[in-house]
Amino acid sequence: MQNIETPFLVNVSVTSFKEYISSLATTGKKNYRYVEKNNEDLTYSIINYDENLVSFFMKLWEEQLIRGEKKKWGFPPSYVTYLNNLGLIELFVTYDKELNVIALHFVEKHDDYIYCHPPLYDKNTSNKRYIAKYMWFNLIKYYIEQPKINWIDFGAGNRGTWKELLINREEYMEKMAYKWLYVPKYVKQNPTEELDYIVIKNPPQRKLILK
Repeated sequence: MQNIETPFLVNVSVTSFKEYISSLATTGKKNYRYVEKNNEDLTYSIINYDENLVSFFMKLWEEQLIRGEKKKWGFPPSYVTYLNNLGLIELFVTYDKELNVIALHFVEKHDDYIYCHPPLYDKNTSNKRYIAKYMWFNLIKYYIEQPKINWIDFGAGNRGTWKELLINREEYMEKMAYKWLYVPKYVKQNPTEELDYIVIKNPPQRKLILK
C-alpha cells in the first residue's frame, strides 16, 4: 500500500564535512565540538549486517525511556533482516577502546536517499557522551563522502512537504527539537527557498520526490 510521508532532510551533496559544519547555527557547531572532544576514544564504522546485534539493540531500546515513556518498535528485528536481504540496509556501529559495540544505527538506502531510524545505545551509560549526536554527525560525514548520496532523511511523520515542515517548524519543536540541530542555519532562516519534497512509501521501497 502506498503512503505519503514528510521527509526531514539534510543535504549531503556538499563539498566537504567541514563545509557542512560551518553551515550550522552556533548551537550545532558547539554540539559538534563537544562530541568531537569527548569521544576521541571511540571508533565509528560501517559493518556487515549482524542480525544478533540489531536484535540486541532493538530490544534494549524498548526497555528504556524515550521522552519519558517506553516505546515499542512498529516492526521486529526480522523485518530489518528482510530489508537487508533486499540490499536496503546499511549498518553502523561505534566501538569503545576495548572494541565493545556501544551504539548501533541501521538506515535504509533508497537510490540517492537515506532513510534513518534512530541511533540505538544504552542511555544509562552513554548519555554524557552525547552518543546520539556522535552517531548522527558521523553518519552525515560518511554520506557526504559518498558522491552517489544526496539526502539523509531523519523522518517527520505526516506533516506536509519538506518546505511546509520548515515553514511551520515552531509547531513541531517539542518532538523534533534535536533534529533541527543538523539543519543548516540558512535553510532554517529561508524555508520558502526549499522545495516541496515528499516521500512516497510503498513498502519496502521509499522514494523522495517533488510534490
